Amino acid sequence: MGLAWSPELYLYPSQIKPEGEAETQQSFKAYSQVMEDEEKAVEILVSNTEAAHSPSPIHCCWLRLRYLAATSIICGCSCLGVMALVFAVKAEERHKAGRSEEAVHWGARAQRFILASFAVWLAVLVLSPLLLWLLSYTIAQAE
Repeated sequence: MGLAWSPELYLYPSQIKPEGEAETQQSFKAYSQVMEDEEKAVEILVSNTEAAHSPSPIHCCWLRLRYLAATSIICGCSCLGVMALVFAVKAEERHKAGRSEEAVHWGARAQRFILASFAVWLAVLVLSPLLLWLLSYTIAQAE
């Protein structure tokens, strides 16, 4: 960053053989300055790479989460599906804004509501015929 390239800057301090102590200190300072500049450059490069490719911690496809929530409105318990869709949209917005912790939180809530919606609908589908059979059995026994 402002230093011109010099072959002695890339030598280890043990390889530098200056004639006096002042030259040794000057060479060591130059070497340490180059190392600090390289470390700063690596930190900047890593932080830029992480910011550009911020992967989600739960490896969830946010669009798929929204589609599942919409499906749970149609094929599941619709009130729970609507809540799941609201949470899925919130998770997607937080993910796009770069706030991954909040995105994970809202995504997990959306997943729970999606599962609850399908579970309630499945329970209704299974229990309705069972309850009708029980009701008809009770009426037949009463007669």
